[in-house]
Order: sequence, then structure tokens, then C-alpha cells
Amino acid sequence: MGHRVEADSEEELVRKVQEHMRREHGMDISKERIQRDVRDED
Repeated sequence: MGHRVEADSEEELVRKVQEHMRREHGMDISKERIQRDVRDED
């Protein structure tokens, strides 16, 4: 993933990523997909 997102909680992280993906890429992305991608980055 090329965009860095920081948040104080997992819920906030998911919300921020979803907002970014909608606004910048016109995509709806599921909470499960975000969680999986975050785990893969670690």
C-alpha cells in the first residue's frame, strides 16, 4: 500500500482507509480486506 494512515484505534483506522479509498480511488473496501492488508504489512 502506498498511503500511510495512522489512527488511535482499529475502528478509526478502518474508517480513515475507507474514506481515503472512496475519495481518492472511487472504491469501496471492506473492513475485513483492510484488516487483512494491515496484517500482511507487519
